[in-house]
Amino acid sequence: MIDFSEFVLRVLFSGACGLVVGLDREIKGKPLGAGAYVLVAIGSAALMTVTLNFALSSMAEDEAMSIDPTRLIQGIVGGIGFLGAGAIMSPSDNGRLKGVRSGAAIWAVGSIGVACGLGFLKEAAFISVLIFVVLNIFDWLHLRNDK
Repeated sequence: MIDFSEFVLRVLFSGACGLVVGLDREIKGKPLGAGAYVLVAIGSAALMTVTLNFALSSMAEDEAMSIDPTRLIQGIVGGIGFLGAGAIMSPSDNGRLKGVRSGAAIWAVGSIGVACGLGFLKEAAFISVLIFVVLNIFDWLHLRNDK
């Protein structure tokens, strides 16, 4: 079982990693603000940790129940996909979709939450830095091409 202090650490760390990505998007005025990124990261981590605790609990020993924590990961990925789709706006004047990077970023932030929920904090930190770097590289390239 994952004790409460470890749960708090994982969820807060996940929120901080989501904030790294979210602040970048917020500052640049992108479709999804920092709050959305933080909430997705926190929610994913909390759900993953609670699911692990349930899978390890005595309630899960009932033979009538089939518990597979990996199914939650599938649900998180699918659910956040809908949120990301909402960030993608209708085509712009030049015929290109808007918000695709923000939609992809919110989906990727879900992986930060899953990693934190599973206890992989170093991996989550790496994922958040990598998302931040990728977004900034492509934002920079996009700005250069607009000139």
